[in-house]
Amino acid sequence: MSIKQGSRALRGVAGALLLGAGLAACGGQQSEETAQSPGRDSEPGHTSQDRDSYPFGVACGWEIASNIDTMNIAFPDESAKYWVALVPMLPQTRLRIDGYYPDARYFSYNVYDAILRPTDALADVEIAPDAGGGNSFADESAAYGDAYTAYVEFSPRPETPQQNTIYAGEMDLGSVAVPQYALTALFYRVYVPGEGKEFDGGVGLPLLTLETADGETELLPTANCVEPLLPTLGDALPSLGLNDLLQDVDVIDDPFLAQPGALPLGQPEASTRVFYGLPSTVFNILRDFLGLPIPDGVEFQLPLPAGGGFLSNIHNAYTTNLFSRSYGNVVMIRAKAPSYRDQPGLNFDAEQVRYWSVCQNDLPTQRYVGCVADYQAHLDEQGYFTVMVSDTADRPANAVAENAIDWLPWGPYVDALLIYRHMLPQTDFSEAIQNVPQGTPPAEVMGDYAPRSAYCQRDIVESAGDNPADIFAACRAYSDNLSRLGL
Repeated sequence: MSIKQGSRALRGVAGALLLGAGLAACGGQQSEETAQSPGRDSEPGHTSQDRDSYPFGVACGWEIASNIDTMNIAFPDESAKYWVALVPMLPQTRLRIDGYYPDARYFSYNVYDAILRPTDALADVEIAPDAGGGNSFADESAAYGDAYTAYVEFSPRPETPQQNTIYAGEMDLGSVAVPQYALTALFYRVYVPGEGKEFDGGVGLPLLTLETADGETELLPTANCVEPLLPTLGDALPSLGLNDLLQDVDVIDDPFLAQPGALPLGQPEASTRVFYGLPSTVFNILRDFLGLPIPDGVEFQLPLPAGGGFLSNIHNAYTTNLFSRSYGNVVMIRAKAPSYRDQPGLNFDAEQVRYWSVCQNDLPTQRYVGCVADYQAHLDEQGYFTVMVSDTADRPANAVAENAIDWLPWGPYVDALLIYRHMLPQTDFSEAIQNVPQGTPPAEVMGDYAPRSAYCQRDIVESAGDNPADIFAACRAYSDNLSRLGL
């Protein structure tokens, strides 16, 4: 059967699968900014329903959006929003994405395999505009809002990929690659929208259309949209304020919790580790829990490869520091801060990374409690950031922005997992997390840009003065003493 001959049959199958999987999900109330964004209706081949023509976020390709309260999973970032579509990979079809460059720091598309690893991605700067337009992420003179068209092909990535195309048809199992069938998750991410903008960057969400592989027949076009069905019914449900409540929870100081090693997560070293993938992460957690005598920097080689996990972003690399309440009521990391896009006084495209941040997370629930993004961080005279975490009741009086210390609440968790992100580093920024080979201690490559960690107690912090370097040195001495005692 040819593509044209099968288009009617595919149309019926596509409709059933898309609706059954919930791919048709988007809508909600439009903001003033998105109401003024241009529409696709006048453009040949890019037909769509009007925005908000369906209630509660139905009839659009995006099913789910990240949400600080109800969809705060897979270690997201507070300065970003993610939209998700579960895409059925039907034979002889592809997914077309019609979008506009948002007013934002960064956007991208990632597709994922069955074990939550990204298999391919497109960054904003890689996406060519439609004829006559410009890409504001690659060209400083281009204004945001011009149109682009991208595609998800349900086939393996070729040696020479097509422009504006990502490939979802293959899953890497180390020495072999196997076909990936049935379904892929497509993530659309936007970081740091422009001043006064919602996370869509003032242009609405991209339109998703399943079409035949030659692009001649649309099988299921979708409506323009603002907010997906899940988790807020197209923004119809009020905010729960759950994360605010969790931030304010103080864990009662308990003699049992204060016993070193009483809690299963975290070690007194709270070593800086690079995230390479699920296998090494699981092994490192078990290593800490069981107390296995394996030196830091030695990675256990599992049959399954690295490549990410937890729905990570190909354009980010991460370090982690896992702390436990058993060793101190204050924890912290400190490192030299890289420069970032839009940093005051920095020329366009002269940054070391597009974006960086530190988030306080809980390992078991994968939630973030709070984050410090690059544009929010307070640096000391040496250009270092210092991020400190404690319960509100244990916050040291000198842990304030005026002292170049950014404080985050611990939340009601036994662990504190500080995740540090580097996004899209420049090729000449050799100290980026992305450049640390597996099995190499991060500091050997990152130098001063590698986070150093410390446990502490509130009274030690307060007695160390106002200089963040002196405070960190005092807390590092406290941590070293824990390690020497074998606690």
